Amino acid sequence: MNARASIRSCLLLLSMGAAYCFPPSRHRHFQLLHCQSIGSIQLTAQSSNEGADIIDAAATNSAPSVAEGISSLLARLSDNNEVLQSTHESPRVYIIGTGLSNEVISLPLTTLSILANADVVLHDSLSLPASEIRKVVPTGCVVRSVGKRGDDKDSVLQSEIDELMVQYATEFTASVGNGESSSEFMYPNIVRLKGGDPFLFGRSRTEIDALRDNDISYRVIPNLSSSVAGPHFAGIPLTDPLLKADSFAVFSGTNADGIGIGTDDGGRDWGDMAVDTLIFLMIGRVDKLDQLRTKLIDSRGDRWTAQTNCAVVQSAGRAEQQVWRATLGNIVENIQEYLGEDSSTVSPAVFVVGRVASLDLT
Repeated sequence: MNARASIRSCLLLLSMGAAYCFPPSRHRHFQLLHCQSIGSIQLTAQSSNEGADIIDAAATNSAPSVAEGISSLLARLSDNNEVLQSTHESPRVYIIGTGLSNEVISLPLTTLSILANADVVLHDSLSLPASEIRKVVPTGCVVRSVGKRGDDKDSVLQSEIDELMVQYATEFTASVGNGESSSEFMYPNIVRLKGGDPFLFGRSRTEIDALRDNDISYRVIPNLSSSVAGPHFAGIPLTDPLLKADSFAVFSGTNADGIGIGTDDGGRDWGDMAVDTLIFLMIGRVDKLDQLRTKLIDSRGDRWTAQTNCAVVQSAGRAEQQVWRATLGNIVENIQEYLGEDSSTVSPAVFVVGRVASLDLT
């Protein structure tokens, strides 16, 4: 196994929940390339000896946990270990975007280091699944789903999520020692995981307001929004000089009351919107997509017509990704032909409208 393959194996084992070991006598130097823009990790080995061994945690009782391994790795790579430090005197809440990743192996090292020290993780439906989160968090970490999905009446209310964050951050545990009683925070490090970016349609403001109202410290870790990464995973550039497309606008396809933008668009004049490309998130319900495309076609002028190129990207960046390229006049029909006329949703989806939607640069 050569050095480059060893590093890749290390990351693979990490994603599978295994510990790792670089024999220091063989691999003394390696360079970290942290690609924040795509939320991934790449390690490039620099060594004359390429005979490294990878030790699986299952093969040794003394191997460190994945959380310990990540913390140790980061401590050696960086002089700034502030992100690894926790205190029982001042709990911190980390509001973190996971981009479009649904695997631990694709997360930035900053996020991995925080998860490796987490006491509580509250995650959305579109962030990492619990099975992936448990690969990296310490044993005993509370992992709880607080996902909200469209019209699902069983979804957790945002107000409940706000209260949960405060509850975990202010819960104490009492202890007695040497005849004296003391108390400390039960959950010093609390992580709020959100798919995409936490600020772009991420409902982070009420969470932050709740934390501020209770004097709870917090930190926000941004990531790529699906409004940008989604089309790019489908090979659709949001700008293209050859097509003279140099602007785009992003909209929520569903408002806070659950009403589709095709039904209630807030009085927008789509025909007078001087932008080359429209991006809609939260537009996975087929009936809402149908209403929106009709609204655009019926808008005044000829900026958006039945012949305008468009695309729907479902589950962008994941193994099950599906892309439909068509025009506003037949996009819904194309989806129904593929999924069946009774199909009601392509969620989670990104809807791209404009000339760039005709491109496929994958």
